[in-house]
Amino acid sequence: MLFNRLSKFLTVESNISRATYVWNMAGSLLNAFQSVIFLMIITRILGVKEAGIFTIAYAYANLFLNLGKYGMRYFQVSDYQKQFSFGQYTQSRYLTTFLMGIISIVSVLILAKVNSYSIHKCFVISWMCLWKTVDAFEDVYHGELQKNGRLDIAGKMLCARVISMTILWTIILLLTKSQTIAIAITSVYTFIFTMKMILSVKDFYSDAVIPLKDIFERNSKVVELLQIVFPLFLSLLLSFYIGNAPKYAIDSQLSDELQACYGFIAMPVFVIGLLNNFIFNPIITKMTVLWNEGNIGEFTVKSLRQMVIIVIITLGCLLGAHWIGIPVLSWLYHTDLAEYKNQLILMLVGGGFYGISGLLQTLVTIQRSQKEILLIYIFIAVVAVVFSDRVVYKYSIDGAVYMYIVLMLFLCLGFVLLFVKNIMKNYKIKGEKNL
Repeated sequence: MLFNRLSKFLTVESNISRATYVWNMAGSLLNAFQSVIFLMIITRILGVKEAGIFTIAYAYANLFLNLGKYGMRYFQVSDYQKQFSFGQYTQSRYLTTFLMGIISIVSVLILAKVNSYSIHKCFVISWMCLWKTVDAFEDVYHGELQKNGRLDIAGKMLCARVISMTILWTIILLLTKSQTIAIAITSVYTFIFTMKMILSVKDFYSDAVIPLKDIFERNSKVVELLQIVFPLFLSLLLSFYIGNAPKYAIDSQLSDELQACYGFIAMPVFVIGLLNNFIFNPIITKMTVLWNEGNIGEFTVKSLRQMVIIVIITLGCLLGAHWIGIPVLSWLYHTDLAEYKNQLILMLVGGGFYGISGLLQTLVTIQRSQKEILLIYIFIAVVAVVFSDRVVYKYSIDGAVYMYIVLMLFLCLGFVLLFVKNIMKNYKIKGEKNL
């Protein structure tokens, strides 16, 4: 009975278009601000140092999450010609999620030795990585729902999971005063809950169930899929590394307390990308159709309109940060952040570049420019690797802020040039065909 009610709640909608916007927005908001809620609670219960450990654990877990997702979501959603079946997408995701779990744990052990982590910090980071494997596994199902015009179902699933696991995590943390125990129990819960949710809407998927014995069997189409998407995967992995390079440098050079403070002022940055996603995610399929059908003019206009929206959002965030940003963040995180006002403003400027870069990356993915995307990210990642530790060591948190804004600016410029090149190339091809 409960299973049927859950299925009905997820799938029955009188206005799917409206529900898509509402539930996608709600799910994205909850998912993005879950870490904010966690940090608010941790600072009040366990203090700023534990908040710093959570911040770097969350950063590493999301870095490895890019391995699990393999950069496949937008490729899957924009697979206009149905080059690969959903079964092939799911089998590839089982493999990448498995690798994510193994590689993340091995990496934590290496980091522990290099950065002299405590056992407690190792456990927190390891469990956070395992927690995020569920996100990777779930994402391929959400992608298929989005592709089939039912992003509303994915939004509902995400809302239910995030709300329930946040409540559970909070209760356990209050009772045990232990991040490790709270994350471990919640990780097990969220896996079971996610499986229940996926099964409750199984009629909306086709050829999705793959026997366990077949997961590691060689499938030429799955190998082909992984090879095609590899440049995009590596690009997204490097993208996340670049965006969080200052955090990794702080982890190497500074204290957990300073890590927490940087995390606090960095939080509003992601609001820009988040608000952009609310508007852009539901129209990705339409943008794909426009590009594939050669409607370059409308594709360009809609793209430029979205860039203007990001600029407006950024300006709004800057005004808000100038007037009330520090008081609000200080209250949220139970920490005096008055000395970080200028850093907050600079981070938001970088956040504007980040938002435009994220939009343009999706657009050039639709244009199928995976290799060029990779080259841009490799160049910026090399800059991050070479300079991040040095700048943070010399200028502390100021150095982390400087690195962030410079890296985001370089990314933005690279994607602008690639996007314009693809548009001009397509107009040239269309002109030659009309001769």
